Amino acid sequence: MTNTKTGTYRPSASLIIAAKEDSLEDYDYRLLLIKRTEGTSYALNHCVFPGGVFDPKEDQSAKWITFFKSFGVTDEQLKMSIHNQDSPRPEFLSGGDHFSKDIALRLTALRETFEEVGILICTDQDHLQKWDSKSGHPRTLLLEPSERSEWQHRVHNDASQFLELFRHHKVIPNIWALLEFSIWRTAATANRKYDTVYYITMLDDCTKNINLLLESHEVASSHWMSPTEAWSSSQKGIIWLPFMLLYDIARLMNLCSLKELLNFSRQRSYKGSTMVQPVYYRCDDCMFGVLPGDELYPKEPGACTQTIVLSGSVDTIHQKTKQYNRYIVYDFHKVVLASNVPPRDGHLPLHPLVSNKLAKL
Repeated sequence: MTNTKTGTYRPSASLIIAAKEDSLEDYDYRLLLIKRTEGTSYALNHCVFPGGVFDPKEDQSAKWITFFKSFGVTDEQLKMSIHNQDSPRPEFLSGGDHFSKDIALRLTALRETFEEVGILICTDQDHLQKWDSKSGHPRTLLLEPSERSEWQHRVHNDASQFLELFRHHKVIPNIWALLEFSIWRTAATANRKYDTVYYITMLDDCTKNINLLLESHEVASSHWMSPTEAWSSSQKGIIWLPFMLLYDIARLMNLCSLKELLNFSRQRSYKGSTMVQPVYYRCDDCMFGVLPGDELYPKEPGACTQTIVLSGSVDTIHQKTKQYNRYIVYDFHKVVLASNVPPRDGHLPLHPLVSNKLAKL
């Protein structure tokens, strides 16, 4: 990632990948998490979903439209990759030079996923022609290109090579398989600021059959985990999850089957997503982040460029709180989630096992 001016938010996209897992446990799927290396410029040593920064030149190049149309993709089919969402669209997802930013950021998520873990999520002309556009999306193919390591290196160094990769193998990015899950803006107190759209996709493949190729400079390791495993591993200090991911994983814990996850994500994506920006408070014994709906959430979260200091202990503050949507950070691994606010945009609430009542803390 290159440097940016202080105060500006860089558009980015991440991909939540869920794949089948033959298991007798509660979940029949696993989520792919990658651990960032110490050499990365952002979220070093954290476990995150694959993703990265939008490339304005390549991810919204007019060449993509020409390429899609060479496969017979119509304007109507391109529009079907996005929905007429109910909620207002954030500025970074609005407009677009040659096509919708919603499509361009899907390409960002797919490109970064290939760069980081070597998964090429695509479809071909045959599956495109068989696609019944009234239900679902064209079937996803996971292509392992010949000379995959070489292609990964080329795409990593030059984003324009991502289109060349598809051209060479006569497949197209399966932008229809990506469903919008959530949109987060980093806190105004952060040094590096991002607007990130999280997409989710469900794979028919079992995790054991998915051959990852990790990009060694950015990715230290990969982990297939159920939502509950990810949550508990973070709380035990086995992995280190950013707070925004913890919140989304706590929502995903409600869905135990891949089919449930697909149906929910497909239906919810029509509602769009309200962009969420945490605001941080510090009290005598900890820090906590508040989210929309919390009674301490300010009208202008972007103006809160400094952590707000409150006197007293967190318990004293909680005793006076009636409406809350927050995460309380005692240390990097002891993070408590608490919300009694109805979720926005038809989203999932926090799972009851991890959503605490402030009066009981």
